Amino acid sequence: MGLQNNAEIVQSLYLAYLGRAADPEGLIYWLGQLEEERASANQVKQAIANSSEATAHLALLDSDDYVRSLYHHYFEREPGSLEVNYWAERLESGNLAWDELPDCMVDAACAQDQEALRAKLSVANYYSQHVTQNDYDIKQPLALDHLQSNEELYATLGRLAEHEAITLEQVGESVEGMPLYSAVVGTGPKTLMIVTQQHGDEPLGTEAVLGLLEYLAGESAGAQTLRETMTIVVMPRVNPDGFARWQEQVAGSEGVLDPRYNSNGIELNGTYDPNQPYDPDLAPESAAVRQQVAHYRPDLFLDIHNQNTYRSEDGSLATLSIMWPTNENIDPALIEFSQRAAVAIDQALGEYDHDNLTRYPGNDVPGISRNGLGLDGTATLLLEQRGLQEMDQLAQGTELDFSALAGALTLELWIGMVGIAEAMSTGSVDTLDPLLALQIPERAEAVSFEALYGSDQLLAFAEQSPMMLEETQLLGIQQDEAWLI
Repeated sequence: MGLQNNAEIVQSLYLAYLGRAADPEGLIYWLGQLEEERASANQVKQAIANSSEATAHLALLDSDDYVRSLYHHYFEREPGSLEVNYWAERLESGNLAWDELPDCMVDAACAQDQEALRAKLSVANYYSQHVTQNDYDIKQPLALDHLQSNEELYATLGRLAEHEAITLEQVGESVEGMPLYSAVVGTGPKTLMIVTQQHGDEPLGTEAVLGLLEYLAGESAGAQTLRETMTIVVMPRVNPDGFARWQEQVAGSEGVLDPRYNSNGIELNGTYDPNQPYDPDLAPESAAVRQQVAHYRPDLFLDIHNQNTYRSEDGSLATLSIMWPTNENIDPALIEFSQRAAVAIDQALGEYDHDNLTRYPGNDVPGISRNGLGLDGTATLLLEQRGLQEMDQLAQGTELDFSALAGALTLELWIGMVGIAEAMSTGSVDTLDPLLALQIPERAEAVSFEALYGSDQLLAFAEQSPMMLEETQLLGIQQDEAWLI
């Protein structure tokens, strides 16, 4: 796995030797050294590795601890004992110097670890480039290491509601009596409404909107402007019963009702056809959503989901798919505005390394929220983000550390949501060409979990003494065939 640019090189060195994202001034300085060829990558590595901060940190670690710290800072996971022993023995024997280990581990990383590192580098780089030196936090998380339970979600919403900028209201109950909340920020004339987790096993959008609420309640100039110009309505996790069942599956329970449905077995995102009203007793969750739409009449409605893993037209992995209303009976002006909103999100994501937006293959079914609310006079966008396949694997009992990728995906959603809110706030969304939405690449073929992670491994460092075959299989490293002769 080769690092792709100078920013990745600098961020990887900060993670390896300092355990943190680069501070803004440090990133600017070292990028200048590299780009103006005043220092080589190796010289930058030596300077950071020999800094007082790095030497003080490394002095506290023995070989095993150093290996574990690199697995955590690079791949956001705990290594197995075989992995620790393999690398620690090479450090202690002198076959590897301590400052050689990070590069060797990157070169030998399996596909899942490669993806985790790319995700962490993207998050670190975005943070370093968008925080001031005074606001920089050495402990800034670069991964999402926890999905909040229903109880934790309600506690977080309660804490957020302590901000005077946020109004929290219970607007309904699920089939099993779990509360459904609406959090409202701002008093502006334009309204953006966001709904997450109509399917219980699609939790990343909920984590992203909590981050959005945290930002909107803050004191930054951008947040204050949005509060003055926008009304933003957030309904997080409208299928709490389904999410609780998904958590039961992860814990090992079998035979539970599909968490995608509500507890009456209803597919919530099929109950929005205005010409065929759905019984609110069967689907009280979507009834609460429709009531909030009727109350606020949003200028734009975002419906956030997770999808399986797909490729883009160029073969790269899609991170997010987007689609506007596509039913032929919807007002063309609403469709055009939705397309402009899609363009605004695409443009906002252009500055983020871990973004690969594709066009979702839409249909004209009137019952889905994207079309049903469109038929009822609301501009809508569907956002389908990668992650469902990983959630399914967790529910099947697969040991999978998804936290680094989840962190990068939730940041992508956050950037997109802030981007469209700002475009609506300034009115710039109205100036965008809706036809640009049709230039977003189409979502292509699906990629199975096995195809993605099962055999696509990188070579271990070729000039090292070969590991035993059993070791490489456990470590997830592909051997050069010549080593096996």
